[in-house]
Amino acid sequence: MAFLCALSFLTYFDRVCVMRASNDIQRTMNISDQQMGLVFGAFWLAYALFEIPGGWMGDRFGTRSTLTRIVLAWSLFTALSGAAAGLTSLLIYRFLFGAGEAGAYPNMARIQSRWLPIRSRGRAGGMLWLLARWGAAFSPLLFGTLLRGADAPAWRAALHRLHLPHAIADAPAWRMGFWFSGLVGLAWVALFLPFFRDDPADKQSVNDAELTVIRASRPADDRGADAGHGHVMDAGIWKALFVSPSLWGLAVLYLTGSFGYSFFVSWMPRYFEKVQGVSFEKSEWMNVGPQFCAGIACLLGGILSDGLVRAMGRKRFGRAVFPVAGCTVAAAAMFGIRLVHTPHAALVLMCVAAAAYDFGQAANWATIVDIGGRYAGSATGFVSGVGNLGNTLQPLIGAAIFTHFGWGALFGCYAGAYLIAGSTWIFIDPTRTFYRDVPAPKSFGFPVIQR
Repeated sequence: MAFLCALSFLTYFDRVCVMRASNDIQRTMNISDQQMGLVFGAFWLAYALFEIPGGWMGDRFGTRSTLTRIVLAWSLFTALSGAAAGLTSLLIYRFLFGAGEAGAYPNMARIQSRWLPIRSRGRAGGMLWLLARWGAAFSPLLFGTLLRGADAPAWRAALHRLHLPHAIADAPAWRMGFWFSGLVGLAWVALFLPFFRDDPADKQSVNDAELTVIRASRPADDRGADAGHGHVMDAGIWKALFVSPSLWGLAVLYLTGSFGYSFFVSWMPRYFEKVQGVSFEKSEWMNVGPQFCAGIACLLGGILSDGLVRAMGRKRFGRAVFPVAGCTVAAAAMFGIRLVHTPHAALVLMCVAAAAYDFGQAANWATIVDIGGRYAGSATGFVSGVGNLGNTLQPLIGAAIFTHFGWGALFGCYAGAYLIAGSTWIFIDPTRTFYRDVPAPKSFGFPVIQR
């Protein structure tokens, strides 16, 4: 969980830092708000398209090798984003960054399904998303500090003393920020690769009593499936994946919910600048607020959901009550933003909206892991792939809405999206794996590892 939480923080830090740099990027490359919306959307489009392949790779070849590939790829293209020469190359690098990072959360879900007992998955999901939201919360602040450091006279003088090429020594600060961010993922890989094992049984420090705890509460159709890889998905499993009402319900929940959430990682600073008269630099701490509150709500909701499931023995109710209530409150808060006239009032409502939506995030996440079972990577990839289309469309659609119809119309759309997200729990059943009634898959000539 320490490795996963650190990785969750980094995923959101790297994808959100472009928001803080957007003004500088637009000035350097002379690109418009609509073109910057394409840059935001390029990441999310690739991320959505490659989520299922990334999750399937973890199920088939193991999460240890798959996550290593993912982190190395996204670190490379984060760094290359700082070398973009114009709009076209920036779009390409952000698209490839999204393709590289795709599969990170499906593989985290698979690790949790193999390493954690069911009774702690809500709490573990809350921890994971706490760090994700805090990665997004502190990204503008940390990246802004990094940019100011890169522009400091002492740093510039040190670069010139090293006789570096002018393209590096005199590069805009935002470029150096992306280069530095790309190095952080390499450090994570260097620590993770020698430590982690796909199967808890292959880790010498895991004893028999721990293995019993991990496996005891699993459904009958998921026991004995502790191998880190080798689970082949035949046509029947793929069909069950794509026709599962529960997974489609979760996918639509993430699609509409991410449409509303993506405001906080794209146009929030622009709203404060254009509507409330607060500059990007002065709004750094304001940008922290909603994500910080959302992170706490993730953890609190996960703990309460696990506790309610244990106390009542009704998993569906114990999971559903938190996202349904949270989405309803988030919709009301988002709609209320269009009625306020001060930056502090708007910020309070944004914090309420972000925290309310994420109050159900851990319950949603635990439900995906439970329904996915031994194919948790592929199931999470499917839900996340469909869901992140909301993030793909929102920056471009959002720019068009606030440009032509005003910010009030945009917040009305966000409110409607959150209401739809909460209603999808009508179709979600966390008590059944999506492949429960499907015969065991054939190997098609590949060995299926069972233990």
